[in-house]
Amino acid sequence: MGEEVFTKLDLPSRLIPYRDVDCVEVRMLKGKDEKLLGDMNALNFEKRFNTLLSHGVLKGIDPTILTIGDRVYIMVWLAINCYSADYPVEIICSECFGKSTVSIELGKLDKLYLPKDYKEPHEIELLNKDIVKLRLYRVGDQIQYLDYVQDKGEDNLLYKLAQVMVDDKNMLERIKYLEELDTKSLGLMRAFQEKYVHGVSLEAAYVCPKCGGKGVTPVPFRLDMVFPAGETIAKSLGHSV
Repeated sequence: MGEEVFTKLDLPSRLIPYRDVDCVEVRMLKGKDEKLLGDMNALNFEKRFNTLLSHGVLKGIDPTILTIGDRVYIMVWLAINCYSADYPVEIICSECFGKSTVSIELGKLDKLYLPKDYKEPHEIELLNKDIVKLRLYRVGDQIQYLDYVQDKGEDNLLYKLAQVMVDDKNMLERIKYLEELDTKSLGLMRAFQEKYVHGVSLEAAYVCPKCGGKGVTPVPFRLDMVFPAGETIAKSLGHSV
């Protein structure tokens, strides 16, 4: 067996949110990795994909501390380089209103970077003049939140906000604080995550195969973006199955 080859990644976060991380590398997937991919479903994706990256696929960073934007970028990189750059998306044409399936080239999706002057934690002044410090949402936060939802049997958006607060309070204290805030202040805190969205733009231009009309379509996340069907891969290579 030869030495594993890793590729240095230009992550959309520019590595700004991470302490003591100056290089992140990834390798191509192997047959042994596909077992984890094959066992993925919508319920276990977060943990399974994190385990996949932890098992020697990613080097230079704990995948749990990746921002969601960087994780999406890595997911798309693996899809393009290990399987296929073509991703089938069902559209409804904005001109003829016909339903069609078009092939989106993942490699042509826009890459969204964090601003070079981004700093973390980021201070937000609320309407009551309180200053709260926030950080970007991480993969580990998402895994923790899904465990919370499964345990409690309900969503709690205040819990998600509390996860990204940077202070010396515990989660219960943070949630209690958030419960007493006005909704506009909560909106300011949520807007921080929206302002610093990064990763890959999940929108793409298309040409309708029925009428030739042009438009833009969302590129929905599905598990087959990571692990496409054999037919999709074969078509990208010029073969049929």
